[in-house]
Amino acid sequence: MSIEPPEPNYRFDEAPDDTRAPFRRVQPGYTRLRMHVEYDGADFCGWQRQNTNKTNSVQGALEDAISKVGGEFIRVLGASRTDAGVHARGQVAHFDFPRNPEGWDIRYALQGMLPKSIVLREMFVCVEDFHAIALVTDKIYKYRVLNRRIPAAIGRGYMSWCRFPLDLNHLNASARHLIGKQDFKSLQTSGTVVKTTVREIFEAHWSQVDEDVLEFHVRGDGFLKQMVRTAVGTMMDLNMDEKPPETMRAILDSCDRRRAGTSAPAHGLFLERVNYPESVDNGCRKL
Repeated sequence: MSIEPPEPNYRFDEAPDDTRAPFRRVQPGYTRLRMHVEYDGADFCGWQRQNTNKTNSVQGALEDAISKVGGEFIRVLGASRTDAGVHARGQVAHFDFPRNPEGWDIRYALQGMLPKSIVLREMFVCVEDFHAIALVTDKIYKYRVLNRRIPAAIGRGYMSWCRFPLDLNHLNASARHLIGKQDFKSLQTSGTVVKTTVREIFEAHWSQVDEDVLEFHVRGDGFLKQMVRTAVGTMMDLNMDEKPPETMRAILDSCDRRRAGTSAPAHGLFLERVNYPESVDNGCRKL
């Protein structure tokens, strides 16, 4: 059984990171549920459902399963719109459920209807005004690069490969220019209309997590389309082209996407965690 979504009577597609996005109130008889979702992005066209529920999106797969259990179409709202091929360890989403979730294992029931590449790690009953998008304080993404002369056969779907030696000090010197509240238009790929391209980055640094594996960690209040992948690709390009790390500052100040480098491949990127105020987390009760 496939339950077709009705035409939404509100817009929620302008800016996934915009905290001014409208709330949809919980209807009487419904319970707002929060879920933490892990998925392998290789199997999907991205988080967002595209046009119909026949497209292979994470949102679509979740909505289909939840709607079948709930007996009506149920919209799922996720904290981040990850692109095709991007993975998630800590996506957060919410939905309003028409049945009492108490006394039975709704997580187990839904998991049995989902593909193996999507796992519901945790589910919570939350207060009616919880909102997966609007209440986010910050998000953490991580990007992994295999840096050696030969590629990997095992694990190649979860990190990109760079055969040219990368200098950790150079990468970190470039990354420091990302920190702060500023306009990241230079790192935005076209395709999503947003009200502003200003974002605030709280942390941005590279580390060596294995003998041949480098990892970029970034935490910010929001991210533009392909912003993290373009930042990673630009930092690597500057390193390989032997350009000074200060070039990143000039690229950001230019607000010109043509000045930045290539976007790193999607399969090296993970949505690691979505954070909320402590008071919001305390208002959610684990099922």
